[in-house]
Amino acid sequence: MANNKTLFEVIENRKAVYLEDGDDEKCGLPEFVERNLKYPFFEWQKSALENFVIFDRTSKLKDFPDIKNRPTHLLFNMATGAGKTMMMAALILYYFEKGYRHFLFFVNQNNIVDKTENNFIDPTHAKFLFTEKILQGDTVIPIRKVETFSTHSDGIEIKFTSIQKLYNDIHTERENQTTLADLHGLNLVMLGDEAHHLNAQTKSKKQGELDLEKEMNDRTSDAEIERKGWEHMVLELLLNKNGNPGQNVLLEFTATLPENAEVQQKYADKIITKFGLKEFLQKGYTKEINLVSSTLNKKERVLHALLFAWYRHQIALKYGIANFKPVMLFRSKTIDESKADYSAFLNWAENIQADDFSFLTTFSTSLNDSDNANEQGKTRTEQALKFMQENGFEFAHLANWVKQNYQKHNVIITNSETNKNKTEKTDSETEKLLNNLEAADNPIRAIFTVDRLTEGWDVLNLFDIVRLYEGQNGGGSNKKSGKTAAATVSEKQLIGRGVRYFPFAFEGKQPNKRKFDNDMQHELRILEELFYYTHDEQSRYISELKNELRKDGYLPEKDDDKVLATFKLKSEFADNKDFRELLIWANKKIPNPNAKSNNADSLQANPQTLSFQVHGNQLLQETQFTADENDETARQIGTQNNFTQTIKMSEMERHIFNKALHIKGKNSQSLFHFNRLQSKLNIQNRNELQNKLLKDWQIEFLGLGQDKQVRPDDKLAGCLKILEMVEKHLNESDKPFIGTKEFTPKKLWEIFGTPKQKWVKKDDVKTTIATQNDWYVMDNFAGTGLEEALIQFISERLGDLKSKYDVHLIRNEEVFKLNNFADGEGFMPDFILLLKDKQKSSSDSVDGFLHYQIFIEPKGEHLVENDSWKEAFLKSITVEYGKDKILQKDTPHYRLIGLPFFTDHQKNGQFTESFPLGAASLEK
Repeated sequence: MANNKTLFEVIENRKAVYLEDGDDEKCGLPEFVERNLKYPFFEWQKSALENFVIFDRTSKLKDFPDIKNRPTHLLFNMATGAGKTMMMAALILYYFEKGYRHFLFFVNQNNIVDKTENNFIDPTHAKFLFTEKILQGDTVIPIRKVETFSTHSDGIEIKFTSIQKLYNDIHTERENQTTLADLHGLNLVMLGDEAHHLNAQTKSKKQGELDLEKEMNDRTSDAEIERKGWEHMVLELLLNKNGNPGQNVLLEFTATLPENAEVQQKYADKIITKFGLKEFLQKGYTKEINLVSSTLNKKERVLHALLFAWYRHQIALKYGIANFKPVMLFRSKTIDESKADYSAFLNWAENIQADDFSFLTTFSTSLNDSDNANEQGKTRTEQALKFMQENGFEFAHLANWVKQNYQKHNVIITNSETNKNKTEKTDSETEKLLNNLEAADNPIRAIFTVDRLTEGWDVLNLFDIVRLYEGQNGGGSNKKSGKTAAATVSEKQLIGRGVRYFPFAFEGKQPNKRKFDNDMQHELRILEELFYYTHDEQSRYISELKNELRKDGYLPEKDDDKVLATFKLKSEFADNKDFRELLIWANKKIPNPNAKSNNADSLQANPQTLSFQVHGNQLLQETQFTADENDETARQIGTQNNFTQTIKMSEMERHIFNKALHIKGKNSQSLFHFNRLQSKLNIQNRNELQNKLLKDWQIEFLGLGQDKQVRPDDKLAGCLKILEMVEKHLNESDKPFIGTKEFTPKKLWEIFGTPKQKWVKKDDVKTTIATQNDWYVMDNFAGTGLEEALIQFISERLGDLKSKYDVHLIRNEEVFKLNNFADGEGFMPDFILLLKDKQKSSSDSVDGFLHYQIFIEPKGEHLVENDSWKEAFLKSITVEYGKDKILQKDTPHYRLIGLPFFTDHQKNGQFTESFPLGAASLEK
């Protein structure tokens, strides 16, 4: 490998060049793929697929000269919950369009096989990943589960199998069963999930063929499965067709790649994307972990968790979150203990009384308290009990709720009654329930398990995990070796399943992302945390678990990395009636009343021309990417015909245009489903779209023969492309919301009067900045170096300011929001500078003191371009309200100013020139 580069680094560098050059088409997915998936991509999924597309379309990589001369073998290293199955669905569509028809999915656990099968095959399943119909043009592409592949398929065929079954199929011939010879006769795309199991030979440095005599079955251990040929079978026998490699493809997926040096070397030219748990957590798409350590006995720990299940249920009701059902999981040490715990729980729930919760009245001595952001059991318990008290709930109500919601049909154990093995085994009905816990008609609220659910289990509404046994997991050998006990590692894996975020809507915030990292006391924060309960007399087990969680980025490196800081008005301001009643002005976000007409006008005013290459027999065009030069070259083979014909949409045959609309509109989520089309455009029928809004849009057909005849199928294909351009145009120009030009006031106390708590980096807390500046309104400060520089900037000009104004600076701790005039996008400026004239003046024939409300936003240079709309919005506020315009007739003495960004640029010229009252310097 040249220069010790990895494939991931090489592809990332290439992508950066493409994007910088505006050449994003080189890494764009085919429209067929995105159109036939039920959900849009997250940014990290899109990035991973861009990397894959670049690799697939590149004919040569100078850093890896042999990589294109062997079968494609790539690995997607993505965190649990990051959507690996969605990636597989996209790649299935991609390879189908390339001509592949046969797909082999394999993994080491049957329950993952069943779950994935539902995702790919069953359109009625809540987690089905494709659109209801997969369409290629006007053709419906069938997707089938098969046991044996057909030689001529008209659709997508997927064989789902465990590694045990695949091994037995290949090495033990049976009737109506796939054989190795069958597979060698096909071009296969293999999808290997939980691929960290695919490296037994590499880790042991044994690369030869393994013993293949004995069949594997349900009792075969995981170690035996890996040893028996997971790696040899997949790589040598299947991918490379036992020494006769062809067009087979192996795509591996894992959240955990072994740190073994040999494994790292093996995958240096195979890892196509890296999106680890640490990145996933930092982006805010997971729950935060709350470790609840106590000396409560087993029954009390269970009831403590039930308190929070009830509390979450009540909070969801209060905020109108529909179909919310919190699920809890109880983990036992052995199968026998799990069965006993399951029976005990059902008995407790059936006979529960209000007195059973009496221990909560004296709970404080039983819960281990901590200043750690991830150990807030005591604080959260106080919040839940306070909620009960303030809303008139008694323990009798809580007991009755438990009795009603945790009956036998609401509780499940991951061990079937017919299983006689020493390991857990679930029946098919249990699997269906476990893999669809979020469904409104799924009754399950509690799960009892041992190790059954540590891998391959997707759940969003798991909020509580209760460890029912006590003590540390490690034995003497673990302590001597310094290794973490295997049970602790599996508990970490289980927590990894639970941190997946449960999406909910709130005030226009992104549904599938944490919303309250900076508002820890908000009631809805309880829906963003996963609680893990444990009995821990001396906190030894919690220390061990925290160390293990830190390894994968679940927790910060140090307990004191973050502190809970409180921000409130200084007492001299909070007690000052005049200051409390100052008016703070903001606008609102409303539906755009002109959205439809604006969209229609935009289509008419911006006609586009599509250059479309016809696909007749006389022309074959190939596109090649030459890696060394980073350029695209096209070569045309066959007879080149240069005749063209341009057809406007208003001239296109109506039945062809309508057929294109029909194809595009089959998916109910498509813009061209007529109901959605009407919601975007002010039209009554399809004819109006073609002959009015798109009348000047046109297609230039290239490569025609001398008769210049365009075939109907080329016209249809061209219309489909035009509609794609229309959709892209509308997505870019559509403004369904706006921010009002009217600003309305609230008293300062209503916005900033309630103390705000949030977890912040310890090193960011600079309380002295607040205490040493009497004009700084809040009693605490935590911010960046750039924000400190802003305060210093104002301080250096304080003498001049105070000669004219009363001066006060407020740090906005995400409690005050403006809305962009153009599209209603929310924006919370970091600071509000309040200036009040010391001399009275007349405004609108009324004498008074002028008040200036000045919005200031410090911005790092790397963010300036992306957030340029915020700066434009701030400047437009100054234009609208900074000089003579009256906000309201009964309050004529208020002015609003938005300043340019305060940046870390050396001179900060624009801000300096504009400070404090805008570039025009206000006239009175």
